[in-house]
Amino acid sequence: MHKSKLKMFEQFWKHYPRKVAKRAALGAFNRLTRDEQAQAVEAIEEHVAYWNLKGTEMDFIPHASTWLHQGRFEDILDMTPKELKRPSLPWYSNDELTLTKGQELGLQAYAGESMGQYRQRIQQHIGKMAA
Repeated sequence: MHKSKLKMFEQFWKHYPRKVAKRAALGAFNRLTRDEQAQAVEAIEEHVAYWNLKGTEMDFIPHASTWLHQGRFEDILDMTPKELKRPSLPWYSNDELTLTKGQELGLQAYAGESMGQYRQRIQQHIGKMAA
């Protein structure tokens, strides 16, 4: 194998995060044209940044041979950060949300009223509004 090809592959392999099946990756790399090899070496850092940005688990990063064989170095990547969406909790799930809901409805907690009683009063108010 030509020394510069091996050097290019080693540069690629150094950055590829999933270090499995190196021999298969080398075979796939050698089947690429010289331009494609350069493209792959150039693209891998952006792909690593993409996987990090999206929080991709290692098991979902393709083997390097697959990535090379499929020409993934030509992919256009959406570098929009992955949103960590947590489902909204219902108003009755904790005291803070209950107090906020009560304020929205203009209902204040009574002195000596338990949070459970206050929630029940809010629920009754909501029921009356819906009827």
